[in-house]
Amino acid sequence: MNEPDPLAKLRDIHSPEAIPFWPPAPGWWVLALIALICAILITRFLLRRQRGRIYRLEALKKLDDILATQQHSRKIQYLFLLLRQTANTATREENIASLPTAAFLEFLRETSNQSLFLCDPQKLGMILYATPDQYDLEYCAELCTSLESDARLWIKQHRLRGMN
Repeated sequence: MNEPDPLAKLRDIHSPEAIPFWPPAPGWWVLALIALICAILITRFLLRRQRGRIYRLEALKKLDDILATQQHSRKIQYLFLLLRQTANTATREENIASLPTAAFLEFLRETSNQSLFLCDPQKLGMILYATPDQYDLEYCAELCTSLESDARLWIKQHRLRGMN
């Protein structure tokens, strides 16, 4: 009746092997893929945003150069040329730069956040395309001051349909 000791049949406890770090579980692969896609999308967004700011910075530098010009009618001509070039660069549409003065002013108003470019298109056209003895010099000086501030604000803050 000697029964063997049941404790003698017990063996030492063996801990299971450590879970290996490689290869990761499928969930980690999915998480890594999602993180990679997010990183690519964020990088793409930031690069586009930076490229969108470059033309604005260049336009503002040109604007500062234009403002150094003394003659008001020349300033207005150069300001309008700069605005047309900037709008053309921003929209990548060739027909924007070739719009008549009134239509281009309307485009500038539509794409600005504030009420800018409220000048008379006919008088502006006269200053742009006529000789200095054909227009009022006081109005030209007034218009030049107004256009300088409006152009700076528009270059900094304009929003284009489907672009920004």
